[in-house]
Amino acid sequence: MFPILIAAALLAAPYTVHVSLSVARTDAPVAAAQAEAVRVPVQPNATCPIMGKPISLKLFTDTEHGRIWVCCKGCIADIHDDVALAYRTAYPTTSEVRAETCPVTGKTLREDSPFVELQGLRFRVIDAAAAKRAVQHSQVTLARVREPKLVDVGNSVCPIDGKPVVANAFAVIDGRIVHLSSPRHVEELGHDPKQALAKALESAGKAR
Repeated sequence: MFPILIAAALLAAPYTVHVSLSVARTDAPVAAAQAEAVRVPVQPNATCPIMGKPISLKLFTDTEHGRIWVCCKGCIADIHDDVALAYRTAYPTTSEVRAETCPVTGKTLREDSPFVELQGLRFRVIDAAAAKRAVQHSQVTLARVREPKLVDVGNSVCPIDGKPVVANAFAVIDGRIVHLSSPRHVEELGHDPKQALAKALESAGKAR
């Protein structure tokens, strides 16, 4: 997993993970600007629903209710023994987010648009197909729910290694969601975010 800089006190609320770059002192201002340009929005549960201990951001499992973070690998199997109970323990309260557009498709929502609940947030999507995609791509969906102005580049090829992208491996570069083939590539984006964004935009354009 990529290095992260974060205070434990922030675990109770949504926050953004920034990449950390190892560079020479003379390049510090440039590196700082690059690191700020690349971020990964996350909204973790504060404590492990199995043990009640503080979570590790490196340990999680994806469910139909979104991502649940745990304190140790042994808790992951217990999560799937009773997903509903684990989810409600991890996210005991639910907040409804009202919006005019679907966070999955960008289309205007209707009065009969279905609700989806992920990680303590309840929101509408345009239809059943969008609801299914919202669950499959839960982390990207939640990023767009919380930050409606984010633009999804929609690239299907990773700008780092040229391989097909996978669900929930992504980063935000200058307000645009760039998909990756692995979350391990987030730190590499920080070395040259502008070039990575350009490659993602180019591959998305070729796919259209």
